Amino acid sequence: MDGNSRIEEIQDVIRAVAADLGYLIYESAVYLKGENSKLSVKIDHLGGISHSDCEAYSRALSQRLDDEALLPNYMLEISSPGLTRKIRSLDEFIRFTGSKAKVVFERAGKRESQTGIIAAVTGDEIELREGEGVIVIRYGEVVRANLDF
Repeated sequence: MDGNSRIEEIQDVIRAVAADLGYLIYESAVYLKGENSKLSVKIDHLGGISHSDCEAYSRALSQRLDDEALLPNYMLEISSPGLTRKIRSLDEFIRFTGSKAKVVFERAGKRESQTGIIAAVTGDEIELREGEGVIVIRYGEVVRANLDF
């Protein structure tokens, strides 16, 4: 089995274990380095992720990897996306309505940054409230965004 096929097989296991436990995969990476490989997985859940969630996922993933003998030796790094996680889609803007965020956007060739509360998402427009003011940013203008606690 070539490296890409093995990585895809491992990614399938990562996703399957998350689904079994009711978690989402925020992001994952597999680094094959001979007999010493590393798997880095950030799990997510609509209700948030605790340390015990990371432990439960780590145990279940280790067990599945060992049962399927996919890797001889490996190191797992399991975490949550964190408090200042990236906001990567309109769905995530909707999910985090009411939360403070920092949005970098580009409009008319000029890059700007705005911090505020995600007040609403309508269609492809995000309303960001800072104090009494509201700025509307089209999702297509967003360069990057993250929660800002």
